[in-house]
Order: sequence, then C-alpha cells, then structure tokens
Amino acid sequence: MLTPQTSIREYFREALGTAMKERSVPLTEQAQVYLVHLLCEFARADKAFAGTDHGESPALALMLQRAQEAEPQEAVRIYKHMGDSSLYLTGFFADATAHAVVSRDYYLSMGETAYSSVASFLRSSAATSSALFAELADQFTRLVDLLAAVSLHGEKNSAEQLSDEKLLALVDRYRRTGNPELLEALKAHGVVLKPGVQGGNDLVN
Repeated sequence: MLTPQTSIREYFREALGTAMKERSVPLTEQAQVYLVHLLCEFARADKAFAGTDHGESPALALMLQRAQEAEPQEAVRIYKHMGDSSLYLTGFFADATAHAVVSRDYYLSMGETAYSSVASFLRSSAATSSALFAELADQFTRLVDLLAAVSLHGEKNSAEQLSDEKLLALVDRYRRTGNPELLEALKAHGVVLKPGVQGGNDLVN
C-alpha cells in the first residue's frame, strides 16, 4: 500500500512523463527525478511562497543580492532556491505570475540565471550536479511549460466530469492567462470557447 508521500510522488512522475511525451521534451533521468522531487517539496504552500529560510522574504531580487554577496556554499543554496521558486511559480502558478508586478520574462530570466549560476559554482567540484543544473538552465522555458501541463494533469485526465464551478474557474483562468493548457483541459470535458477574442464570453457545451 502506498503512503501519502509515495502517492503524490507517483502522481507527479506520471504527470511529468505524460507532459514530456505530449511535448516531445527530452530530459535526462536525473532531471526528471529532480523535477518530481521539486514538485513534491513545493506542494507545501509554506515552501512554495517562502524565501530560503523560514520567515524570509521570497522576493527574487533580494535573494539575488544575497547570493551575489554570499560565500560559494551559501550562494549555491540561494541560487538553487531562486531557480526552484521561479520554475514552480511560473509553471505551476502561472496565474500568480501573470498578474505580478514584474513580467513572466523576469521570472524566466531569474530562474535561468540562478540555475546557470549553480552549475558554474559546481563545475569544478561536482561535475554530475553541474551538468544537471546546466540542463535545467538550458531547458528552463520548456520546463515551465511542462510544469504548467503537470498542474492541469488531474483536470485533463479525470474520468469524472468537473463541476460547473470548476469548469467556470478554468474558463476564468484562461481569460486571464491565455494558457493553452487550460483550453486542453476544457476540451477534455467537452467545453469549447466559441471563436472570437481570447476567452470570449460564450461557451459551447
């Protein structure tokens, strides 16, 4: 019998595998394991919306300044959290970043830079880990898209019809973000937006 922790890990592994297959995004096994672990860790709200330490501001600009002034070991820890936070929030919580003061490109740039910095710090001492973070940096934008797909895996693959309330919530999210994954989730439940402007008012059921 699966424990709750094992269950969520298996769920994210399946969701990530499906997203990779649908988008033809190749990732090393090491990168896949890293992403599944990240998804499990950040499933806790206190982890997703936090800085590197308890009670610390999650502002990326402040983390970047701390990392630039820190000793190498501490810098790696901060840069890693920056990359993880940027990836998770931009992919799994696209709604939040779509309406943030800073743009989505800001998060993408910060995340890619953070992972690239980790790779640079580890290059001389941990080649395997350095290669992993270099891969995460190089694939950052595609990883964001993968996590966006993972965030809707349940809605797209559920055999049960979603309630009207949940369907309308998905429509509202699409109107605000234009995320094509939301259209796919709606189509999977027989809901199609009528042709017109993005997220038009009328639905075809």
